[in-house]
Amino acid sequence: MKDRKSLFNNGYMCIGAGTVTMFFLGAMYAWTYFKVALQGVYIEWSQTQITLNFTIMMISFCLGGLLAGTLSKKVTSRMEMALAAVLVGLGFLGMSLLPEEGRTALYQMYICYGVCTGTGIGIAYNTVLSNIQPWAKNVGLVSGMLLMGMGFGALLLGNVADILIGHVGVAMTFRIFAILMILIMVLAIPFIHKPSEMKTAAAGAAWDPINKEYSTKEMLRRKTFWMYFFWNICVSAGGMLIINSASSIAVYFGYAAVLGLVISVFNGCGRLLIGSIMDKSGWKFTMYLNNMLMILAGVLLFSGDRIAAGAVALAGMLIMGICYGGGITISASLIRTLYGERHYASNFAICNLCLIPASIAGPLLSARLLDMAGGSYNTTFIMVIVLGIITLAMNFFIKEA
Repeated sequence: MKDRKSLFNNGYMCIGAGTVTMFFLGAMYAWTYFKVALQGVYIEWSQTQITLNFTIMMISFCLGGLLAGTLSKKVTSRMEMALAAVLVGLGFLGMSLLPEEGRTALYQMYICYGVCTGTGIGIAYNTVLSNIQPWAKNVGLVSGMLLMGMGFGALLLGNVADILIGHVGVAMTFRIFAILMILIMVLAIPFIHKPSEMKTAAAGAAWDPINKEYSTKEMLRRKTFWMYFFWNICVSAGGMLIINSASSIAVYFGYAAVLGLVISVFNGCGRLLIGSIMDKSGWKFTMYLNNMLMILAGVLLFSGDRIAAGAVALAGMLIMGICYGGGITISASLIRTLYGERHYASNFAICNLCLIPASIAGPLLSARLLDMAGGSYNTTFIMVIVLGIITLAMNFFIKEA
């Protein structure tokens, strides 16, 4: 019994379990592959109806994080993870039982995949980050590792789903995912908790946290928070302009569509890289660096389009992947740094709400710019540069708390 308790309180084991859990939480983004299979079954579903499910899922993901922040003050992290496992399991299981009638199946999909799976993964995402970060001295590195796990999970589990759908069908694939997700999340429960003796996560790091602990209400009164919130929206929307159309952009420059997936690898690696830089050089420098990378990516993409140099544009796409992944890591670490540990779960959940306007504005803006340019991506690349310049300017107004 003592050895078991020692195992569950080993920092390396907890960080490892958290990373594995985050990897499987990336299954949420396997929707890209499930969507194609479901379109083949329910041919009466419009593209708008199917796309709405992703929007519902992202909103539910953010609201799940808010719920986790509220629950963290009342229940243990183990109870939060158990609730998340139930919701995710029900979501995938419900998707395996879609009826033949199209309209009923559509609404069931919104409830199961959109609401249940999105909310469950949002709860687990917030719970893992909130409880695993304090185990590490280098919070940026560990945040990057956890988020890299989710990024690679999105890529690899999506391909696993695609293979399974081809062999056993979409319904059985959902059942397999339901069992797998419940199993992984239940096994992780004993490891997802804070150290018994709480120590400041970033002690000795280049970006030591401030002494004051800010409640969510206090954080919302700070001008710095709102400046950072809008900074985050712009960075996320800029990333989505490219990442959501990565395969199409690859084809646009004469490459195979599969090359668009390489950006996902750089997205994942960018989370770890930016986290490491943040530990060594501080959050302010890292934010400036991330913005410069965004501008560079836009310039390379635009230049590649103008001079018909696909290799130049591809380099821009990969740098954009690093920038987008880095923005996610900055968010996960900076909120703890500026506003403290005590209310981190709630504060981080509020900050994560920026994904809602970003996930709506990014794809809509991308489609609009593409239409205006008659199928050319040059205006999209210009918008990336503009957003990079705007966020770079905003950095001057983001100060400590």
